[in-house]
Amino acid sequence: MPSSGIIDLAIGLTFVFGVAAALSSMVTELISRFLGLRGSYLLSGLRALVDDGKLDTELSQAGADYADVKKMMADPAASPTNPENPPSATGALLGGPILSSQGMAGQISSRALTVASAGPTKRRIKTTDGGGLWGRSSQFRSLPSYISSQSFGEAVLDLVVPNAAGQTTFDTIQQNVDKLPDSLGSLRSSLQALVKDAGGDVTRFRSSVESWYDDHMDRVSGWYKRHVAIITLVVGTVLVVLFNINALTIGRTLYTQNTVSSAISAVAAKGAGCPANSSQSACLGDLQAQVSAAAAAGLPIGWGTVRDCTQPHAQCNWLDQRGIFSRHGGSGWQLVLVLLGFLIMIIAMVPGAQFWFGLLTKIGSLRSTGPKPAAAGS
Repeated sequence: MPSSGIIDLAIGLTFVFGVAAALSSMVTELISRFLGLRGSYLLSGLRALVDDGKLDTELSQAGADYADVKKMMADPAASPTNPENPPSATGALLGGPILSSQGMAGQISSRALTVASAGPTKRRIKTTDGGGLWGRSSQFRSLPSYISSQSFGEAVLDLVVPNAAGQTTFDTIQQNVDKLPDSLGSLRSSLQALVKDAGGDVTRFRSSVESWYDDHMDRVSGWYKRHVAIITLVVGTVLVVLFNINALTIGRTLYTQNTVSSAISAVAAKGAGCPANSSQSACLGDLQAQVSAAAAAGLPIGWGTVRDCTQPHAQCNWLDQRGIFSRHGGSGWQLVLVLLGFLIMIIAMVPGAQFWFGLLTKIGSLRSTGPKPAAAGS
């Protein structure tokens, strides 16, 4: 079994990795909420699912798009309200009674946003009333961040069934899918394929529509996570440099100073991470308290003067005092070690706080088991 000192070192480093990753995730979530990333990705993902990208989707015209589609299905010779901008499938679905106020205050048509013809990973969404970054972020934050597959399925059925009164028959659905206007060609072709696979069963058709939506939104979730991962790495880099969280320096301190290592293990044993039901403010407060406790225990965090420069008659410049260079020479290697320690910390944030806190629990249980008892004498 590993010695107590090695276990304390592992606990200390794992604790630091977990807290740093949690702080980075918290800041990333705040940035994501400010920018309205979830809502903008949901909107772009919905458009990528049901539109062919040839038309812009103006949310302010969503209600008119829904009315135009209904009118054109009832009378194929009818013209849209705005011939220069025919209704899009995204606008028609969001303008209907099912999704027009889904998960937000007010109606979707009150959002002055236009989804341009580009892929969801580019997030080509722009405001139609100016406002700059703050205005765009405010509009994005007001968008729904989640639409269930059940709501999407109901919106599709509401769009293709002209009269909700009475029981919806499969023949009615099939006929009206074929009547969808040309501007909804991408949605029409997709629904025609789902109608064919349903085999005359309305329930099966609706389940297929919901599965189609869920499968696509899983991909949208992947696009969102990749984008957020980049933000997390940038935020993590800033935090690591700003607070001088150096994995090599921390590891050396934990390995050579048993009192610091034991104190950090005690801090980690009190609980790390954020409970599932805790608020962001409470979680951020807990993490701040853990960092403060770790620093008070002697963990080298921050840009204070290094111990070597506190010795009597030590001649150190500012870089020597911060530990970036060494007053004993070999400053080039010292700088490399500093950068390497930062890089290790940044890479350690990739698995996420949940991974490190889970590992911390396992290491803690390993220490609590103690050595294997000796066999009883004969």
